[in-house]
Amino acid sequence: MAEKILIVDDQALMLRMIGLSLEQEGFTIVTAMTGAQALQQIQTDRPDLVILDLMLPDISGIEVCHRIRQTPALVDLPLIILSGQTELSAKIQGLEAGADEYVTKPVDPKEIVARVRGLLARTQRLRQQPAGPSARQGRIITLIGVKGGVGTTTLTANLATSLALRRLRTVAVELRPYFGTLARHFKLSPTATLSTLAELTPSHINATNVAACLQPTPHGLHLLLGPQRLKDYREIQPEQVTALLTTLANQTDFVVVDLPHMPSTAGRAALRAAQTVLVVVEPEPSAVAAGQALIELLSAWSIPAQALKAVIVNRIQAALAQSPAEIERALGCGVLGTVTAAPDQALSALTMGIPMVQSAPATLVASTLAEMADRVVALKPAGR
Repeated sequence: MAEKILIVDDQALMLRMIGLSLEQEGFTIVTAMTGAQALQQIQTDRPDLVILDLMLPDISGIEVCHRIRQTPALVDLPLIILSGQTELSAKIQGLEAGADEYVTKPVDPKEIVARVRGLLARTQRLRQQPAGPSARQGRIITLIGVKGGVGTTTLTANLATSLALRRLRTVAVELRPYFGTLARHFKLSPTATLSTLAELTPSHINATNVAACLQPTPHGLHLLLGPQRLKDYREIQPEQVTALLTTLANQTDFVVVDLPHMPSTAGRAALRAAQTVLVVVEPEPSAVAAGQALIELLSAWSIPAQALKAVIVNRIQAALAQSPAEIERALGCGVLGTVTAAPDQALSALTMGIPMVQSAPATLVASTLAEMADRVVALKPAGR
């Protein structure tokens, strides 16, 4: 059966142009010229994908998008915003409202067809994936850089977002006693942070108190962020870490933990609680040497070798970069994946406050990160 596409635009010419292009590719087309009509037809026609203009005569496309995402049965309805607004702020607003893609006018009909096909295929893959663990404890994934500045927090933001986009209940935890930068990746200014929980005894780090500190993001990801003010800097104790991660794992499918690279007793507790430890390394000699030292420390801490996987992050294209095979031999653990160099996309994502896997899903780096999330889901948790 042909997929049904709802096109929402107040310009009849635009409806005809896009509709004809999609009909020629075998899609069934329904149209609406107002936001109210669109919401009604979503309920009656049950489209497989919506193309939504921002500027509508009654209610804005942003409001339509919000209402769609607030309806449980429509939470994964594929949605493309089509707009004449090219400003970065407009794109951010559309994506934060829950759109999967944002396309600016004028648009080539061939691009719309390609976007529709790609988004439908991606949605179908997500729906066919088995649901995450619900009757058992969720999995804890810790990320630790071999040294500072290797991109661990950027990787955490994108990996956690990818898991949440797969409809897996995911929380990202920034386990840092000092200034946390994960908030910048989502343009958040939290008041309740990890330091709030660090003031509680382990017995009081329960579901209610933890939930009060979580920051929601679009598509279901929740964040527990590091402190944002100097006066909130404080160490969290190992017993508190264990209570925190146990509480979160009992309520989620995945807990993704961003650890500082400096050893600490709190970090050790998080590593021992994890089923998978991702060691983040750059493909250059000093980083690989630091990785070898870190692997030795993890072994001394009794972290199982089978729990370790390396992630290679190329922040710049280096002619003499070491190969994944060389890094695998040097570290003695398998390589989960290699993140390609994409400084422009990374800076743009940080500026927008939307991780690359969501803000630029068609790019090579976003595809690589999404594939890495698939491998994380497929990993067999290491036993303790």
